[in-house]
Amino acid sequence: MAIKDTKTDFKDNKLSKADFIGQMHEMHKALFDFAGNLADTEISKIEIEDNNVIFTTRKTDLIPGGVKFYVDALDKRITPLEAFNFGQYEQEDSEMLYRLVNNGDIIFDIGANIGWYANNLARKLPDSVIYCFEPIPETFAQVTRNTELNGSQNIKLNNFALSDAVQTLTFYYSPSVTGASSSVNITENDSMVKLECQANTLDNYFKENNISRLDFIKCDVEGAEFMVYKGGAATIAQQKPIVFSEMLRKWAAKFNYHPNDIVDFFKQFGYNCYTSHKGRLVIVDRITDDTMETNFFFLHPEKHADKIKELAA
Repeated sequence: MAIKDTKTDFKDNKLSKADFIGQMHEMHKALFDFAGNLADTEISKIEIEDNNVIFTTRKTDLIPGGVKFYVDALDKRITPLEAFNFGQYEQEDSEMLYRLVNNGDIIFDIGANIGWYANNLARKLPDSVIYCFEPIPETFAQVTRNTELNGSQNIKLNNFALSDAVQTLTFYYSPSVTGASSSVNITENDSMVKLECQANTLDNYFKENNISRLDFIKCDVEGAEFMVYKGGAATIAQQKPIVFSEMLRKWAAKFNYHPNDIVDFFKQFGYNCYTSHKGRLVIVDRITDDTMETNFFFLHPEKHADKIKELAA
């Protein structure tokens, strides 16, 4: 029974005072259960305020901590919950990401979702600028709220997608798993909400906003990564940013390509593909059916020689 129902039953004299206190105490135990399980997670604090639950990140060797995020009651896989459930969000890959960025970097967060990486990077890199791209209106509202909550002045928010052309795209969105939103119904779930969202290209955006350089790209757009890169080929060839990319074979297949097409795309500009393993970059030549990793890093051997020397296996 929910708290509201229990209180209503007591007010309506359906529960004695003793039974009411007992039932409420059982519910209160959840607070102490959470408190007793925070220590081994990336979350240092959980706050409850009027109609909001806020999770705060823990300080580590790689991030300053103290970054706050609203938790959506509908989204069972929202990032702060994932960080609590599994101890740390994408631990292997996120730690490598935080090692690869430098204060002052210009960063594109493509598929920003609720702004987990963007706001952590904004706090870690106060002299950097993080450009966020999130097309889903409901999710964009969340990244906006989280950015305002943290006072992240070095984040630039954009409510549209990046793709291989300037166009209107149909997106499929689920409030219960916002991270699975995509311009193809990748989960084949009939209950997905269909939305029309605008898309620009990375090349256009880079020129239109007179951005001087691009140092790092994080791209997680549920299968549409190859379209993002094709729309940014000129900028990538010129700027040679480090790229952190999700590449799932099952999602890529929905867009009629294979992750190796992305590997070959970056190879034409001289890049090598890596995974992160035990804090080291491990080179990957091809992605096969035996490849377990789903996140990959692209570094250029000349442009990023120092990082490769420091972090490669």
